[in-house]
Amino acid sequence: MAVHAELGARRRPAPPGTLVVALEGEAYMDTAPVPARVLRRALAGRPLPGVLVVDCSGVTFCACDGLNELLRARREAAELGVAFRLAAPGEQLARLLEITGTGTVLEVLPAASAVSALGVGVDGGV
Repeated sequence: MAVHAELGARRRPAPPGTLVVALEGEAYMDTAPVPARVLRRALAGRPLPGVLVVDCSGVTFCACDGLNELLRARREAAELGVAFRLAAPGEQLARLLEITGTGTVLEVLPAASAVSALGVGVDGGV
């Protein structure tokens, strides 16, 4: 039996009007439902955040399935008038964004310090 890496998602503290969701682990076909569910829930809450930030600093691998969920969430956020940002993608995810051309579609905050600049601190559950 193959053992697959897990993908976790946590809501992190953020300034008013901003919602930060931190992803940790591998995003691929088997784990893509995790960000799909968490990001859909984040955009279903009321009041809506002005900004939804997905902290990718803990993503160790992202396949097209994971990228598709990020793009779907970005589209849904745009339809709702919510700014959508990826923060601190690792080398592999950054390369995937470059190869697919989606780095021009998604607003990317390149460094983990970008998340800190938002006032993000201790992790909390989603």
